[in-house]
Amino acid sequence: MVFCILWFCQDLVFYGQVPFYRDLTNYFYPLRYSLYESFRAGELPLWDRHFAQGFPNLASFQSGAFYVPHLVFFFFPFFASIRALFVLHFLIAAGGTYALLRWWNYPRDLSLVGSLLFALGGVIVSLTNLLNHFQTAVWLPWVILAWERLLLTPRWHHFIAFTFLMALQLLAGSPEIFAMSMALVLLDGFRLRAAEPTVSTGKIIGLAIAGNFLMLALIMVQFLPTAELMMTSRRGHSIPAAEAFMWSFHPASLMNLFFFDKEVESRITSGFRLFFSRQVPFLASSYLGLISMFGMALWTYYAKRREKLFVTALALGSFALALGGHSLIYPFLFQHVPFASAIRFPEKFFFLTYILIIFTTMGGLKAFWLDRVKSARGPTMVLGGICLVWLGLYAIFKLRSDMLADFIGRHSSIVPLSDAHAEATVTVLANLQRQVLLAIAFLSVFILFRTDKIRPRVFSVLIVSIVFVDLAWAHRSFLFPLHPDRVYQSSPVIKPAQTGLTRFFYYPSARDLHPAFFSVLGQPTFEQSVALSFQNYLPNVGVIHGVDYFQEIDALNRRSYSDFLLLANSLDFERQIKLLRTFNVGYLVSFRKLSEEGIHQIGHFPNYFSWLYRIEGAIPRAYIVNRSVVEKEPFKTLQRLSGAEFDPLAEVVLEEDVQIRPTRRLQAHVQIQRYGNSSVLMHADTNEEGILVLADSLYPGWKAYVNGEQTRILRANYFYRAVLLPKGKQRIEFQYDPLSFKIGLVISMITLIFIVGVSIRIALRRRASSAPLANPVSIPQSTWT
Repeated sequence: MVFCILWFCQDLVFYGQVPFYRDLTNYFYPLRYSLYESFRAGELPLWDRHFAQGFPNLASFQSGAFYVPHLVFFFFPFFASIRALFVLHFLIAAGGTYALLRWWNYPRDLSLVGSLLFALGGVIVSLTNLLNHFQTAVWLPWVILAWERLLLTPRWHHFIAFTFLMALQLLAGSPEIFAMSMALVLLDGFRLRAAEPTVSTGKIIGLAIAGNFLMLALIMVQFLPTAELMMTSRRGHSIPAAEAFMWSFHPASLMNLFFFDKEVESRITSGFRLFFSRQVPFLASSYLGLISMFGMALWTYYAKRREKLFVTALALGSFALALGGHSLIYPFLFQHVPFASAIRFPEKFFFLTYILIIFTTMGGLKAFWLDRVKSARGPTMVLGGICLVWLGLYAIFKLRSDMLADFIGRHSSIVPLSDAHAEATVTVLANLQRQVLLAIAFLSVFILFRTDKIRPRVFSVLIVSIVFVDLAWAHRSFLFPLHPDRVYQSSPVIKPAQTGLTRFFYYPSARDLHPAFFSVLGQPTFEQSVALSFQNYLPNVGVIHGVDYFQEIDALNRRSYSDFLLLANSLDFERQIKLLRTFNVGYLVSFRKLSEEGIHQIGHFPNYFSWLYRIEGAIPRAYIVNRSVVEKEPFKTLQRLSGAEFDPLAEVVLEEDVQIRPTRRLQAHVQIQRYGNSSVLMHADTNEEGILVLADSLYPGWKAYVNGEQTRILRANYFYRAVLLPKGKQRIEFQYDPLSFKIGLVISMITLIFIVGVSIRIALRRRASSAPLANPVSIPQSTWT
C-alpha cells in the first residue's frame, strides 16, 4: 500500500514537484505560507496584515492553524512541507480504509483494493486542489473505525480516540465534509445496530452527541474565533442562487464514474481538454475505476433486498443533492431551509454518493470472494454482460466515428473539424478500447478464480495490480505537479520593496472587481498560467513576497468587503479608482489595457499578458486629519468616499461624532516604527487635536493605546481603525488581542486537562484493580452463607 501511494506521488517524492491547480496557487498556498512564517517566527498566526487589508488568519477554518500535521512547517522549507503534507494525507486515506476493511473482516487483499479505491479514486484526487476538503475527507475511514470500536466496546479510551479523530478532521478545514462525515457515522451506527444487539438507538445518539460536545469543547480555541469571523461575514445572509448553484453536478458527468470524459492537457490554459462538456466541474474527476462497475453489479446480485433498497435510496438522495440546480430537490431546500442557503456548490454532496458507491463495490467483491456455494453462472453472466456493453459501445463508435465526432463537437468547447477535434475523437476511442481491455481482464481473472484455475494469491496479485494501474494511470496527472522554481522564481512585474506600504489590486473587469477569475489576451500553457499568478501578484500569491492586498478571496467574505463590491461594481471607472485611492491601493495590474484617468501606466509586460499601473495620490497607510463627517449607513459612506468632493487626506468618515473642531491649519506627521501582524507601533506629532487613521481592517480584538493608555478605536471610512490624538508628540500602539481566542483557549485547556485527568484516574484504578494482594488472607468456608 505504501509503495502504491509513493509511486502515485513520485513527482512529489522524487522530483521536487508540487501540485498547482485551481485554488492551490492563489488561495491555499498563501494561507499556508502565512502559517509557515508565523510558526518559524515563534508567533501564533492570529492575524496577517497582507491579506485583505488585514485578516484574522487563525479564525479562518481553511487556514488550519491548529491542524496537527501542519507542525511540519516547523521543520522543513515551505514547498517541501507542502509535498510532505500531500503524501501524508494520501497515506492517511489509504491506511484508514485498509484498517477499516480489515476491521470489517475483509480479506487482506480486498482491503488493499478498497484502500486504493478510496485514496486514488476521482473524488479524493479531485479534492487535492481544494486543500481543506482533501485534508478533511481522508480522515473519514479512521473516524468510522473509532466510532464502531466505541459502539461495540464503550470504554473511555475508545471515546477519547473517537473525539480526537473528529477534532483532527474538523480542524483540517472543511465543516461541510465534516458534517457529511457525521451523517455517514450515524448511518453506520444504525447499520451496526441491525447486526449487534448491544448497540441501541440511545447508545448511538448519546455517544454521538457526547463525542461532538467534547470535541467542540476541545477545539473551542479555533471554534470561537471562527464564529466571530462568521458574525462579521456575509454568511449571516443567504448566498445568491446563481452563486450557490454555480457548481452543480451535471447528470452527464455520471459517466465519468466508469469512463474518462476529459484528459489533462498541459498545452491548454485550464489544464483540461473536455470531451463532453464546456466547463470543468467542481470535482475534476469522479472516476472510480472499472472495478467499481463490476463490484456494484456483484453487490446487486448478492445483496439482500432490504440492503439494496436502503443503500440505493441513500445514494440517489445524496446524488439528487449533488445535482443542485439540475434537480428539483436542492432548489426547494435552498428556498425553505435556512442552512442550505449558506452552502455554495452542491456538487460537494457527491462525496456522500462516492462513499456509498465504494461501500457497495467492496460489498459485492467480498461476497464474490467468499462465495463457495453458489453456481458460477450467475456472477459470470452479470460480469459478461458488462463486457458485452463495453464491446458494443466500442464497436458502434469505431464503425461510426463520425457520430462520435459530431457528439463531441456539439457538447464540448472543442472547435469542430480542427486538429484538436480529431485528437479528441481518437482519444475517446482509445479510452473506450482501454475500458474494453480492462473489462476483459477483470472478467478473465474472475472466471479463472471462480473455476479454481488460479490460486487465491495469484488472483489477489492480479486484481490489486489491475486496480492500481487503472487508477494511477487515470489520476496521477490530476495532481498537476510543477516544480516551484519554474513558476515561483520568475521576475514579477515590480519588486516588492517598490510597493512600500501601499496595496496591490488585480483589476479583472469593470463589471466585477472580485478576483474570482482571470482571462488573458493569448493562449498560455497551464504552466504559464500558474506562473502568471506569481509574475503579476494576483491575489494572494504576493504574500510569499510580502506584498499587501486590498481584495479578499476568503470563502466567507466579510460583510464590509461584500458591501464594497456591491457598490463599486455599479460605479464608472473613474469613481472606482477614486475609491481604491482612498483604500491605500497604490498599484493596479490588469490583463487588459485600461483608461489612464487617475492612473499612470508604469509597465507593459507582453510575456505576462499584463499592464501595470500606479494609482496617483493613494493615501498612505497611516495619516492624521482634523475634520470628520458622520455617516452610519455603509453604502452612503462608500458613495461619499467615491465622490469627487471628498478629500481623504483632509477628512474622514466616522460612524459617530467626535469633539474636534479645527481652529487652524493642521500640521501633523506620523511615522510607523514597527509594523507586525499583531501589533503596530507609531509615533505622531501634531499641532492640534486630530484623528489618526490606520488603513488596516477594523475587527473585533484590536486595542489601541496612546502614550500607554488604552483608548477607544473608531470606525474610519467604513473599513479602517482610527483613534483621537491630543496635540503634541504621541506614541500610538495597536495590538490584536482577541477575547474570542483567549476564552476559547481557556475552554480548550480546561477540556484537555479534564481528559488527561480522567484518563490518569481510570488508568490508576485499572492498575489497582489488577494488582495482586500483598498478603492474601484465607477465608474459612464456614464464613460463607
